[in-house]
Amino acid sequence: MKELLLIILLLSASAFPSLSRADLDLDQEVLVIPDTHNEKPYIWNVRRDPGGYDLTMENKSLQTGTARFLFDIKGASSSGTGEMHVFITDEDLHTFVHIRPVKTSEGRYSFNFDPSASGRYRFEIVFKTADGWINLRKNIKLQKSEAKPEKTGMPGDEDYEVKVKLYPHKLYSKHVSTFLYQIGYKGKPLKDIEKIEGSDMQVAAWDEDLKEFIYMTPQQNLGGPEVGVSMVFMRPGRHAVFAEFIHNGIVRRIDFVVNVNEEIDPKRTSLPYLGPSE
Repeated sequence: MKELLLIILLLSASAFPSLSRADLDLDQEVLVIPDTHNEKPYIWNVRRDPGGYDLTMENKSLQTGTARFLFDIKGASSSGTGEMHVFITDEDLHTFVHIRPVKTSEGRYSFNFDPSASGRYRFEIVFKTADGWINLRKNIKLQKSEAKPEKTGMPGDEDYEVKVKLYPHKLYSKHVSTFLYQIGYKGKPLKDIEKIEGSDMQVAAWDEDLKEFIYMTPQQNLGGPEVGVSMVFMRPGRHAVFAEFIHNGIVRRIDFVVNVNEEIDPKRTSLPYLGPSE
């Protein structure tokens, strides 16, 4: 990752006691870290590029230099579409953009995106149906936008400090991985996180080969200063994790990279007997 928009400290699960259990009324709800083996509730129920859906997308440059994208999804009318999201990254996972597209009068979806560099970009179209989430993918080669200003962060990012604790400290594929975000604002715990579509935070993650994309939200939304997001990575390797939360009406971003280890097969833990060499 080339840049971090907030101050990030990646900590082990035992580094600090949980703030959610300190100075709280006994009747107040506290964050619960799930067992790493109880994976089913934390697997994203999604169908990736399923049959029966046809995604068409086009883009054109406006007079301002901004690129406008229009896309249409055919075959989805029978299930209906609920929440509609567009997640964008580049091949190096340096870019992260999360957009809620607008539906036009013609029934197509529209959004603007200005790439900061020339190259191939991955577009993840994510929407909810009565049968669960659908994830349609599109790779598009784009040229650097002349309208895209050089930008290293959002004004006021320096007022925030975020510590991220991993549960467990060593992550494994096909097991629950929990990210516990401890968010501070101007030296104090942030206790008034605003909701994004009903959640304290929205998290997206890609593996380095762009073969696995995950979108998750917290199962507990207590408003801070801690936010726990649990998910199950199905593929081992390096994963880029991007989180968003809102405070004072502004979306703030947290991003880092974690390594997910391959699940160990108990049947393969013992080494074969090797006799003495002759």
